[in-house]
Amino acid sequence: MRAETLSTDTACRDLLDQWAAGRLTERQVRREVATILTRSGICREVSREYQTWHHALTSGPQLSQDVESEFDEFLFRRVTEEGPDAFFDLERARAASVTGWARQTLRSARKSVLRNIHNRTAARQELVAPTGPEGGAYTAAARAFQSTAAPGALEDGPEVAQRIMLEEATEWLRSKASHHRGIARTQAGAAALRFAFSLPDLIRPDWRVRRRALPVLEADPKAAHRSAQAMLACLNRIHGWRGLFEAADQDLMSLWDDYSRAQLFEVVSKDPAIAYTLALETLSDRARPDRPSVRAFRNAVKDLAPVLKNGRKPTGWRTVVNAVVDAFLAEEFEAYSAFDTAGAAAHEERTAEREAALATAWDAYEAMVRFAGAPLGGTHAEVRDRLEGIIGGILGGGVEIPDNVTLLRAA
Repeated sequence: MRAETLSTDTACRDLLDQWAAGRLTERQVRREVATILTRSGICREVSREYQTWHHALTSGPQLSQDVESEFDEFLFRRVTEEGPDAFFDLERARAASVTGWARQTLRSARKSVLRNIHNRTAARQELVAPTGPEGGAYTAAARAFQSTAAPGALEDGPEVAQRIMLEEATEWLRSKASHHRGIARTQAGAAALRFAFSLPDLIRPDWRVRRRALPVLEADPKAAHRSAQAMLACLNRIHGWRGLFEAADQDLMSLWDDYSRAQLFEVVSKDPAIAYTLALETLSDRARPDRPSVRAFRNAVKDLAPVLKNGRKPTGWRTVVNAVVDAFLAEEFEAYSAFDTAGAAAHEERTAEREAALATAWDAYEAMVRFAGAPLGGTHAEVRDRLEGIIGGILGGGVEIPDNVTLLRAA
């Protein structure tokens, strides 16, 4: 397979060099590279890695073939996307392994791909709800998507406990209103909602996906609610809901991948503003850490240097750390704090610095992965996870409900 990989990388790099020299247009080179990758066998190779991965379907050769077909379509679409925020960056691809990028991209997309396969299988089976007309107006499925408790209707039992939790979380949120600005206020709202309804975090996608999906959500605040409905319809194989999950935005649907049926039901049976707030927080850049926290973060990563026999840090370690820290901060956080009063010119400069860090992020992660001993991990994902753990330890768990409110849940 190594010879095939080298051959594929060479062919793609030749095309990218022709594009850089002006002999091919962006559209031409994207289509050519996409064609080479989808014919290279990479999709088949990665699909077989998950042949026994079970996702409400019987695993086996058929699943592997379905995944391969879905991978082909997904990879072709990602490579041929154009624009300044295109997922496949032509300039960076010239200096990296295109096949390596393709494998990593496919592996990170497996949940979405398997869910799409499940969607189609469920639609073909068309399992009919046990009661009610096929129109769905009076079926249990319809009630799951439409019912919400009327104000004052909850009088006893677990509903009262949840109402108390919601009221306490609301009061806590009001107390924080004067202390938070911008996305930090949204984070506080999402934390209160997750606490009140016992919901987990949503899956936070890659920054390129967030940049594409966030404008979709902002233009249509109910899109997050519909995506949760689509996910629940898919998991329950509800008759007549095929159009629901086909019409939903796939990137928004991916946010709910870790939610159970019960948790999805909790979301879709409530006001769409709840799903919107949870999705908005997940897709937005996180609040910018203060300078002492950034400094502590950078120093903590530097301290992970492998120690040489002479007791010194390896040559180039500081440079590699600074680059990967800048890349991680650019991918995850705002360019400047909502409390920053430096003025428009300074804000534009910091935004430009952030975009520059994003443009070289791939190279920064690649340099860290290839550093002797791979101190932070052997893949880009492992490096990100390690950096996330370090910054999490410095900043804490984000916006959290205090202990005196949390006790209500145990009671």
